[in-house]
Amino acid sequence: MTFKVTHQDGSARIGELTTAHGTIETPFFMPVLTKGTGKLITTDDYNQQKTEAIIANALLLSLRPGTETIQKADGLHKFINFQNIIFTDCGGFQMSRTIFETKSKRGLHFRNPYHHNKIILTPKKIMEIQLQIGSDVAMMLDDMSGYGVSEEQARIAMENTHRWGKESLEWHNKLKQKYDSKQLLFGIVQGNFFPELRKKSAKYLTRLDFDGFAIGGVAIGEPKDEMNLAVDNVLPFLPKDKPRYVMGVGSPLEVLDLISKGIDCFDSVYPTQVARHHTIFTRTGKINIDQNKYSNDFKKIEDDCTCHTCQNYTRAYLYHLAKIKEPAGKRLRSIHNTYFMQRLINEARDKIKSGQLSDYIFNFRKNWE
Repeated sequence: MTFKVTHQDGSARIGELTTAHGTIETPFFMPVLTKGTGKLITTDDYNQQKTEAIIANALLLSLRPGTETIQKADGLHKFINFQNIIFTDCGGFQMSRTIFETKSKRGLHFRNPYHHNKIILTPKKIMEIQLQIGSDVAMMLDDMSGYGVSEEQARIAMENTHRWGKESLEWHNKLKQKYDSKQLLFGIVQGNFFPELRKKSAKYLTRLDFDGFAIGGVAIGEPKDEMNLAVDNVLPFLPKDKPRYVMGVGSPLEVLDLISKGIDCFDSVYPTQVARHHTIFTRTGKINIDQNKYSNDFKKIEDDCTCHTCQNYTRAYLYHLAKIKEPAGKRLRSIHNTYFMQRLINEARDKIKSGQLSDYIFNFRKNWE
């Protein structure tokens, strides 16, 4: 059994997900290392924080450094110096990037930004890439439609996702034997922000024997109530004995709200992205460290925080780094925000175990807002 629920508090739950690189307790949050590194924050920083899982992008890693190089390094874990759990995304999200050209029933069409050759990302190709890289959890190939598309466009993307999901699972089962791999494979529910499409997608994909299920195509610019509706339309159809993953959500309050609904894992660039723009997470909400009021503030960001930044630097110093546009400031802010998310998740787990999650979220929301 790769997943089992160990505690329940209302809809919220704690589970244990077993992978080739160990067992992780859910819920958990994954920092995004798209190309095998964060921006200005490296696996050394994540190792020091005892980060339990990260996510990288299989398509982009296959373009550079390439799967051959990663295989010669004896897999992605050794190549990037991270020995805990690694998820890899398939590349469907890169449809929103400039390297994307078009799509067909066969797959997604990209142009290699380094060599300018064309690439057709098919279910077979991305399954082999992820197995060659050696991640612990792979994602099926999906077709993510953007926010604001028509219902017909969303339906076509959903149908592609269903076809590619079935093909991804078939190819993954075949290729796992070739690579002697214990890699898990997650399905991705699509359907955009159309309730009936979301329900249809959830029903179809959960009939397939994936190891877990993700809700994709959210946190892409939609209002919060639309994101919640998309998740709520899918949740009743997700099996209770498999992990549930909402992709792309990284705001502390939204993560807590989704944990209360029974979501098990998350990933997002949000904590590091806002850190690079001077925003720092605290128990009493976000602060913008480039404001003049911090110029002579010699306190830590948070007194009870044990992250590298809080243990070594003051708000005044971080203000100074922001004002001189020093990249080290972006790194130190990113370290704090990712550690903040880790603390938040750990506390949420403890509160689920003691049956106090709703009170914890109520108090957190009051202080945050």
